[in-house]
This record gives sequence, C-alpha cells and structure tokens, in this order.
Amino acid sequence: MGYYTGLLLGIAAALLWGTSGPFMRLADAFGISVVQVNLVRFTLSAMVLFTIALLTDPGILKPSRREKSPLFWLGACGMLMSALGLNMAFLNISVGLAMVIYYSAPCWVMIGSWLLGRDRPGRLEIIAFSLAVAGIWVAVGGAGAMGTLDIVGFAGALTGAIGYALYVLNGHYGTGRDAPFRSFVQTYMLAMIILWGVCLIWGDLDGLLDVPIRGWLVLGYLAFATSLIPFGLLILALGKVSGSVASIATMCEVPFSMMWAWLICSEIPEKVAIIGGAMVMLGIAILGFERRCCK
Repeated sequence: MGYYTGLLLGIAAALLWGTSGPFMRLADAFGISVVQVNLVRFTLSAMVLFTIALLTDPGILKPSRREKSPLFWLGACGMLMSALGLNMAFLNISVGLAMVIYYSAPCWVMIGSWLLGRDRPGRLEIIAFSLAVAGIWVAVGGAGAMGTLDIVGFAGALTGAIGYALYVLNGHYGTGRDAPFRSFVQTYMLAMIILWGVCLIWGDLDGLLDVPIRGWLVLGYLAFATSLIPFGLLILALGKVSGSVASIATMCEVPFSMMWAWLICSEIPEKVAIIGGAMVMLGIAILGFERRCCK
C-alpha cells in the first residue's frame, strides 16, 4: 500500500508542476514579467521555509563552511536559471516543446556526475542519453520546420535544464549530500537574495504595485501550488518509494503540462513534440533503471 501511495504522491506533484506553463501565461497577460513572477515565488516560498526551519531546527538557518563551496553557489544560481529559463520558454514556444527540452536535465546531470564524481557512464546510460538527445532533435527540428520554434524559447528551456542539473549536482556532491533539507532551505534563500539584488539594480519592482488582485492570486498559485506543495509531495513520496521510482513518476509532468496547456490555453502540442517527448521520457526511464540496477 505504501508503494502505491508514494507513486500517487509523485504523480500528484507532477500534476501540479504541469500547471506552471499555463499559469505563467496568465501572469504575463496581467503584465507581470518573468523576473517579477519568480521574485514573488522565491520570496513567499523562502518565507514559509524560513518559518518551518525556525520552528523545527533554527540551526539550519545559520550559514556554515559548507555554504561557502562553489558548488553550493552554482546550485543556487542553477535554481534561478531553472525557474527563469523555463518561464521564459513558456512565453516563446509551446508548453509541450518547452517541457521536452527541459526534461533533458537528467542527461546533463549524467555529464556533471562524470566530471565531478568521475562516475563513468555505463552502456545503458549512453544509450539513454543518445535516445533523449535524439528526442530533443526530433522535437526541435520538427518545430523549426513547422515555424513554431523560437530561439529565445529554446535557449530558455535549455538554460532551465542545465540550471536544474546544477541544483541536482549540488544535492549529490555538495551541501545536499549530508543535509538535504538544510541545503534546500539555504539554496532557496540564497537564490531569493540574488534575485532581490538583480531586481533592485534593474528597478523591476515598481510594476508589482500595479498588479490587480487577480494577478496576485495567480502569483500566489505559482508560489505555492507549483513550488512548495509539489516539492512537499515529492518529499513525502521519497519516504515511501525509491528515488528512481519517484523520479519516473514525476515524468508525468510532460504529458500533464500538455494537457493543462490544452485545457487552459487551448494550445494543441505539436506532433513532433509528442514524439520527441516520448523518446526523451524513454531515455530518462532507462537512466532510472540503470541507476536502480547499479544500487
């Protein structure tokens, strides 16, 4: 029973994450920029995490030598790259195509693991990587032929994927290895501080004063329903199933994102995005199988 509960929790997290693209489009319709959206998301989420840490273990909030490592800073910057890049992609290419490119992240994690931990990729991992890259090639090439590809959207999704990989690598080889929750809180707070610094320098705060109530409701949804709640569901899922099973369950985010884009934005995904997405998902599933076998 616990296994199926964990599986459902992972799928529920993917279901919520899948709404990010359509709700980013709604925020854009209210005149809220990508930077402003993420400033609110990171600030509200960091406030909740700060409160939880303060009530449970205040020592988490105190920086230590571990937070001085370059990999920790790369992880925080990677978290920002992931959020900003993917949201930029949502506004310039179809949600389905953006998610297909973004889900190449495990492949970049594999390359990073080889560079940082000298973990040589096995035969199955090389096959999985090749399959995922081929899937992205099919999706991007097909979208280019159809005239639905935008270079800014492609670059944003790819930047988001590499950023998420940096965040994961900090979890594997950096501060998240021994204290995952502490690393999650500290990374979130550092990313928030960096984003506030960028907004203060660029003067991207005034527009928030003019956002209507419905716009703030959208921002609240993005902060909690697509950030904190699904991450919480994933943590609960990891308490009942292995990391590989949870990761594969969250792969449902790709078809869910296409479904939500169709229901909310009336956006029909390109056929090449569906075919390429299936190839990418198969490659990631093989990666998960390979890691499980190695364990």
